[in-house]
Amino acid sequence: MQRPINLILSATLMLTCASAVADGRPAGNPAVAAAGQGKWQTREWTKYPLITPMMGRGGDRAVAKLAVKNLQSAELEVFAAEGPDDRLRRQFPVTPEGTRIEAVMPKIGNYHWVSAREETEGKVTVASTAYFFGNPGAAPTALLLKQKYELEIVPQPLPREHGSYRESDKWQFLLRFNGQPLANNELKMETEFGTKTAFTSDAQGWVTVLFPLDFKPVDPAKTHDQHMGPRKGKFVLAVEHDEGGKHYLTAFNYAYSPDAITGKSLMAGAGFGVFGMLLAAPLLRRKKAANKNCAKEA
Repeated sequence: MQRPINLILSATLMLTCASAVADGRPAGNPAVAAAGQGKWQTREWTKYPLITPMMGRGGDRAVAKLAVKNLQSAELEVFAAEGPDDRLRRQFPVTPEGTRIEAVMPKIGNYHWVSAREETEGKVTVASTAYFFGNPGAAPTALLLKQKYELEIVPQPLPREHGSYRESDKWQFLLRFNGQPLANNELKMETEFGTKTAFTSDAQGWVTVLFPLDFKPVDPAKTHDQHMGPRKGKFVLAVEHDEGGKHYLTAFNYAYSPDAITGKSLMAGAGFGVFGMLLAAPLLRRKKAANKNCAKEA
């Protein structure tokens, strides 16, 4: 019995170490790989303009606090999914401490579109994102298709409530300029984990974006940490276009989630290790008792 148990323990150690080496982590410390990932990360990871959530939203379901990065804009413009045309949008002044925005219509939630614009001589830059307010509201189908600026990245569709963009999934986006499809144009993608890739729109302006597998495994004991919540990664899509003597750059940023099977090999290895230790426990107790008997006889 001793030899099979020793083989199990050795295999467990080899699996754990191999997993750590493959991920570029020190053996025995899988949490190192995940340090800085997700919503707590503050380092700069892209040059493109971003609109990102800030902590401290509080208990109000119709209020949020956002930060604007890599863009000089005086205001955030928030578009709602429903309501009379003259009430579909509101403007909120940008402040260094973060911009407090509200749902456009009281008690109306679901997705809102948030944008910031900077125009200088010969250049127009737009940052955009979607924000979900928890109160009930109309589906954002018409909201997404409504023209808001000259150069646009239009998600078709956005993930449902409690849904998410996810690693290895394919999602479609529409590129438009002045409301018309932008054909054969490059759409660049960057993630906070260092992935950079590009896609090209078809003749109708459609782009199919494949989300990369770039989350790293984490310590299985921390995957359900209620304080941290589900893991999220940031991404940004950016498109550029020249027309009428101006250069346009528009970016859309949001969050995505790990693939459902990411980290399962690590969890399996850890489970195998626990199983091996359970099998080895009786042997270790017997060995300890034998050592005591030997000591008494001596």
